Amino acid sequence: MAGRRGSGSGDRSRPSAPPTAWWRLRRVWVAAGSVLAAAGAVAGVLSWIEARRANEAALGSDLRVAEYRVTTKSDVTQTSTSAVTEEETVREVDAAAVDIVLENRGEQPALINEIEVVVRAQDALTGCSGAGPLHVTTDYDIRIPPELRSRSVREPVLFNLGGRSRERILISLGSSASEAYAGWGTIFTVDLRLKRDSEIVATIPNLVLMQPWQRDDTIARMVSETLGDHTPGYTDCVAAHMRTLKRAIDRPGTHSPHMVELYDRLRAAGAGGTVEGIWTTELETVPDPDGAIGLDTVHDGVQRLEETLDTTVLFRFTETAVVYYHPGPFDGPDQARAWCREHGLAVPSLCRPRYVPAEG
Repeated sequence: MAGRRGSGSGDRSRPSAPPTAWWRLRRVWVAAGSVLAAAGAVAGVLSWIEARRANEAALGSDLRVAEYRVTTKSDVTQTSTSAVTEEETVREVDAAAVDIVLENRGEQPALINEIEVVVRAQDALTGCSGAGPLHVTTDYDIRIPPELRSRSVREPVLFNLGGRSRERILISLGSSASEAYAGWGTIFTVDLRLKRDSEIVATIPNLVLMQPWQRDDTIARMVSETLGDHTPGYTDCVAAHMRTLKRAIDRPGTHSPHMVELYDRLRAAGAGGTVEGIWTTELETVPDPDGAIGLDTVHDGVQRLEETLDTTVLFRFTETAVVYYHPGPFDGPDQARAWCREHGLAVPSLCRPRYVPAEG
């Protein structure tokens, strides 16, 4: 009995046998499997989240500005009231406007409920002839105060674009109040922001617009009037307006075609000082406010345009840009426009008449 008790006591106190190599390897495999399983679960969750986001994006809206150009909007009513006689005149004008093509690449409708106009510069070209005080009111889609307390104007709208569709909108912009005297118009440099619930959806920057334009041949009339006999100081006033026009045209951005043509025709007629030059067609203007564009880059641009149009292209530096043009010469702006049409460049932003002064 004693021997058996001793034997039993010995069994209880004997240390356990150490784990075999197989057992240790099995534990490693179990641990690794747990980690991989957890990682797989996380990857599965992340994959599901990404798939859901992709699905939501595909089924949501995706609004962008596909294209835009500065043009005119016809039949905008303008009322002029003389402060002296209180006589009221109503006429229709072609107001500067922005023609925008919106594209919604998503499946769901896209909403625009506000347009914000950020005014960068405002230049009023008042009357030079002393025609008398006028109060002018024009029915623009968005009216810009003559003296802004803030630098932006917000206009509530409601524009809903369906999924997978494109639509065009035309927005006229101009001064909400009058010049003190009958003037040439007002030049606005603005950014246009399309917004949804105060969030910016798209921005169209650096629009250089000029107001207003009568339905008759305003440019021809202004050129004719400028070359006539006038009261003392008229020539200096016109020269100042020409300098303002030149600064606006040299400003980088998209310009009102009427403004550029007015400046060119006045300059060709000798307004603001006699200038000798030739009528050409402007093909491209590259902003260069810092003068950083080198001759190699300019020559590459000339070669590209010459190969595309199969014609002669020259260039000239201004204070803020590089201008590429076909030298012509043309007899006037109408002949230059005809050349643009013949080369498939009837859009003013691609090809427009330009009076280039002779090199001096």
